[in-house]
Amino acid sequence: MMLPWIAVPLGMAGVWMVLRGDTTGWWLVVLAAALLIVDLLISLVWAKRTRARSDQPSLNQRGAQYVGRQVCVVEDIIGGEGKVRIADTVWRVRGPDCTAGTWVRVTGADGPHLVVSAADERDTHSA
Repeated sequence: MMLPWIAVPLGMAGVWMVLRGDTTGWWLVVLAAALLIVDLLISLVWAKRTRARSDQPSLNQRGAQYVGRQVCVVEDIIGGEGKVRIADTVWRVRGPDCTAGTWVRVTGADGPHLVVSAADERDTHSA
């Protein structure tokens, strides 16, 4: 993050020196370009690896956190859309048509909707 703050003024000073006729300014321009390239490489290689190793990969993907959970339909799923309650929130869902009170399993998230499928009969007794 600091390299651009150093490289840009360094490059500007180098260009100013070149415009005044001082050939030493080219070294500053080259150094500034090198610092920007190093910063880009650090961003692409090092920073990308640290983002990939999150211990909570679905932290800011609220719908994805519920995948695999079994929930109860609170508003009939008609025409493939309805509502379920998870904790204190009512979620819009897409899935097979069923009536309120039916247990379904969250299989995915699609924007503001959760995607559900019918829960196995043996799973409804353990919930």
